[in-house]
Amino acid sequence: MSDLQQAAGGPLDAVDLAARVVQLVETGRRESTYKLATLMALIDICVEHSPAPDGTLTVPIDEISHRFVGYYWPQVRVFHQHGRLAQSRQGRSIPDKIADAKQVLLQDGLRTAEAAREVGHPAYRSLVRELRTTIAQQPLTHLQTVPRSRIRDDFLFDASEFHKKMTVTEIDRIGVIVLWPGVPEGLRRTSTLLRTFLRSRWAQDVIGFNRAELDAEDLDGFLFGSDRTALRALAEPLRELQNNRCFYCDGRIVTEVHIDHVLPWSLLPIDGVANLVATDPRCNLGKSASMPVLEHMSRALSRTSLSDIASATRIPLLYKRTDSAARGAYAALPTGSVLWRAVGSYEMYDPSHPNG
Repeated sequence: MSDLQQAAGGPLDAVDLAARVVQLVETGRRESTYKLATLMALIDICVEHSPAPDGTLTVPIDEISHRFVGYYWPQVRVFHQHGRLAQSRQGRSIPDKIADAKQVLLQDGLRTAEAAREVGHPAYRSLVRELRTTIAQQPLTHLQTVPRSRIRDDFLFDASEFHKKMTVTEIDRIGVIVLWPGVPEGLRRTSTLLRTFLRSRWAQDVIGFNRAELDAEDLDGFLFGSDRTALRALAEPLRELQNNRCFYCDGRIVTEVHIDHVLPWSLLPIDGVANLVATDPRCNLGKSASMPVLEHMSRALSRTSLSDIASATRIPLLYKRTDSAARGAYAALPTGSVLWRAVGSYEMYDPSHPNG
């Protein structure tokens, strides 16, 4: 355990842990968005995976690299007249490398990072291999260090073997980071608050890295919204699966088909068929980024023929990931949280109730 944890007599509680993360982010000036992406990745992984009996969680560096590709994949698009947005102060960046690989993958019909990962495309494997070196040398080495100082406290994981000149051999040998006892649970329980905070700081950093007037609200939607164009191929297969009925209200879809993330994209970015449904515009816009009642999530995961749709559209199923993410997300909700059932209809979350 870190000195801070030992001095406190054990693992940090969730509130204290979140406060330490906020303090770390707020102190000093960042040279890129990589630290924020690393923290977002760790939070998502903690929501999706249960800790070991001793409260720790082992996280492969490769998995963090995969999450980086997922976050930056939609962000390397052209942003209005500003072109591709800078995500660091200088030099060739991780998003630049992702953008180069994305061009190759799109030519092969792979519209999402998860699709490229699932088929093990050589360009994708090469990208992850290259990124892991940068991630180990930079954000993992300096994540728990106050910028421009020598003050470091490894309160998330032991980073004593990480340094800015790490070799591929060293990274292969280490392979993982192990989050301290209590950290996985703390990050999971405060995931919604921390993710909102990190997104805000990420957008502010991008505004600072790009010497142009950028609207923060517009930028947030660009950086963290789902790339809907990649999901258009699902419209007709999901409409057919649902007999042209809206997944939520069961009414006929008489206008355009909307594709909705049952587990909200803003909470966990999962573009898998298991997490996607066809809706009418009213329900999609009414639900927005709300967490649905557990019944909706259960119905989404119990649908048949999803594998066939995933194969036909080349959009990954991601059933296990969606299922584990949903379990973690609902477990993190405090009693009394407001859940969406239908347009204008909400329910209070009660984890002791069979249907949540």
